Amino acid sequence: MPDRKGFHIVKPEENTEKQGSFKSQIVKHRLVVAIRAVVAIIIFVGLFILLRNRYKNQIYSTLNVGERFEKVSLENNSYISNHGSVVTYSRDGISATDESGKVIWNLTYEMQKPIVHQTDGLVAVCDYNGHIIYMINASGKVTEIDTNLPVRDFAVSGEERVAAILEDSSNSWVNLYDSNGAKVVEIKATMTKTGYPLAVALSGEVMGVSYFYVDGDSMRNSVTFYNFGGIGENTSDHIVSSYDYADAVVPIISFMNNETCVALADNRLMFFTGSKKPISSSDTLISENIVGAYCGDTDIGLVFYDTSGEHKYRLDLYNTAGKKTMSYSYDIDFKDILIHKGQVFIYNEDQCIVLDDNGKEKYTGLFADKVLNVSTTDSNKKYIAVTKTAIETLSFE
Repeated sequence: MPDRKGFHIVKPEENTEKQGSFKSQIVKHRLVVAIRAVVAIIIFVGLFILLRNRYKNQIYSTLNVGERFEKVSLENNSYISNHGSVVTYSRDGISATDESGKVIWNLTYEMQKPIVHQTDGLVAVCDYNGHIIYMINASGKVTEIDTNLPVRDFAVSGEERVAAILEDSSNSWVNLYDSNGAKVVEIKATMTKTGYPLAVALSGEVMGVSYFYVDGDSMRNSVTFYNFGGIGENTSDHIVSSYDYADAVVPIISFMNNETCVALADNRLMFFTGSKKPISSSDTLISENIVGAYCGDTDIGLVFYDTSGEHKYRLDLYNTAGKKTMSYSYDIDFKDILIHKGQVFIYNEDQCIVLDDNGKEKYTGLFADKVLNVSTTDSNKKYIAVTKTAIETLSFE
C-alpha cells in the first residue's frame, strides 16, 4: 500500500472554498492592474495636455542666429523650402543645401524662366515653354522627362510621377509620366470637350485638373479628378469625380496631403477629401480680393487688404474642413508666409512675425541681416535663413 505521508486529502467543500478565494484574488488583482493602467493613462494625458499647452502658449523673447555658412553672393537666385533643406535655383542651375550649409545635390542647365515644384523631398524643374522636366529625388538622382511639347505647368508627387500641362499649335494636353520618365497617360484637352487646363495636382494614383471653359457669354471652371489605379479602370476616361463652378476661374489646385486637395478661385475656396475618389467637402465663397495664398500641410492662409482701415493686411487661416480658424491683421509688407507645424511665420527682408494657429503673437522683431528667404525645418522653433552672403540657422527661445 502506497505511503500517503505528507499528502493532504482535500474535501469537496474545502476545495470549493479555496477555488472561490482564488477567483476572488484574481478579480481583485485584475481590478488593481486596470485601475493602475487608467491612472497612468490619465496622468500621461494630463502631462501631455499640460506640456502641449505650455509649448503652444510659449512666447519667444529671443531670435538667435546659430550656425552661419558664408557663400558667394546669393542675391540673384530664387529659393523654395524643401523638407529641412533650401532649394536654390536660377537660369543656370538648381541645388539643395541642408541647414549645415552642405550641398546635398546640384544640377546645371540653361533656362529662361525656370518653374520649380517640390513634394516630400522630391524636386522638379522645367523651363516655361520648354520640353525637358528634370526630377531630382532626395539622394540627388536625376530623371529627365522629355515631353516633346512646350510645358505650361506641371506637378510632381512623392511617388516620383509628374503630371504636365502641354500645348501645341491647336490643342492642349495633360500627360502623366512615371518614375522612369515614360509617358503613361495622355489626355487631349479641347475647349469644346473639357475646357482649357489651367492647373494640375498629383497625389498617388489621383490627378486633379482645373479646366476653364467659355461658351459664348458664359464661363465656368471645372475641377476634375482622375484615378489611374484600380478604381479608375471602371469609370469613363478614369474620371472619378468632377465639379463645376459658374463664373469662376480656378488657377490654383494642390494636394495638401494624401487625403486633402485644395482649390482656389477668384471668388471661392474649395476643399476635396479622399485619397482614391476626392469629393467636395467644403465650398466657401470669398467676397474680397485675395492678395496671396499660402499653403501648409493642414492649413491654408489667405491674405486680404484690411478693409477696417486699422491695418494694411489681414491673414485668414482655414483648416482642411474649410473652417476659418483665425484672423490676424498686420502692417508689414511681407515677402512670404510659412505655415508649418501649427505656426505661422510672416517675414520680409528686415523683420518677422510669428503666430500660433489661433492668431496669438509668439514673436515679433528684426533680423540681424537682410534676409532673402526663410525655409522650415522639422522644428517650428528652428528655421533656415538665406542672406545675401550666407546661409544661417535661426532659432527661437
